[in-house]
Amino acid sequence: MKLVTFLSQKNPSISKIGAIHKEVVIDFSATDLPNNMIDFIKMGKTGLDIANDYLQLEEGSYFMDEIILKSPILNPNKVLAVGLNYKKHVEEAKDLKDHHSNNVQIQEEYPTIFNKQNSSVNDPYGDVHLPKDSNWLDYEGEMGFIIKKECRRVPYENAENCIYGYTVVNDFTIRDWQFRGPPHTMTMGKSWDTHCPFGPCIVTTDEIIDPHNLNLKTYVNNEERQNTNTNLMTYDCFSLIEYISTAFTLMPGDLIATGTPEGSALATQNWLKCGDRIKVEIDDIGFIENNIINEPKSTSQF
Repeated sequence: MKLVTFLSQKNPSISKIGAIHKEVVIDFSATDLPNNMIDFIKMGKTGLDIANDYLQLEEGSYFMDEIILKSPILNPNKVLAVGLNYKKHVEEAKDLKDHHSNNVQIQEEYPTIFNKQNSSVNDPYGDVHLPKDSNWLDYEGEMGFIIKKECRRVPYENAENCIYGYTVVNDFTIRDWQFRGPPHTMTMGKSWDTHCPFGPCIVTTDEIIDPHNLNLKTYVNNEERQNTNTNLMTYDCFSLIEYISTAFTLMPGDLIATGTPEGSALATQNWLKCGDRIKVEIDDIGFIENNIINEPKSTSQF
């Protein structure tokens, strides 16, 4: 099932959840299902069975141009991400010359885990802000997965059962803020408002034959910048759950982004600018696409 959170163009003040079905979106509002994705995820198989039965009725449908897609989960409890999870990305990071990170030791023995604040969440086609504080804005196309249930200390062989579905993520980064230190301040570089668009949907695990064999591509203004397959990840999704859940509890709806391949602007210093358009697409999931705009003055609140 391809699950979405959306607004109706006619009534954009109320968010709804539903599923993409035969090129339309079926609204779950007429059912007894919850109206937010985290509560729906908590229902597990029961929720999916009810939703699937309703899909067969093909009622309450919207054409895509009648809705605004939101991030599939409006406010995840946690947004976690993985750094340097593709070998060629590690190699290009090591090859950087005259760079802020020259004197930083890159460790490869364990996954590099960091958090993006959940206030960075953005819609799959939402505008991304270029702040006045830096022009070192970079893109990172990634596959993400959604946690299905509360879990802790999950062994590798059980980790697959803790994943609800998969999604597309762009881990936008302000590089000079990331490299402030020592040490690197990943949270400050990775968590700017609007810098975690994801979607366009959550594709449930039953529709993904192998999450570790999906093509991932990133385009800037229609020019291909990243092209990889998730089979090249150093740490697969199940290894990441095993490692992360050793330290703390994962909750339904938590988003984990699995890392980006080589080809970001990190190596070229060809930073994103106002007017650029970035698209990330992954086989069997879909694509997200975001315009870069100057951060509006209206973002100030005090």
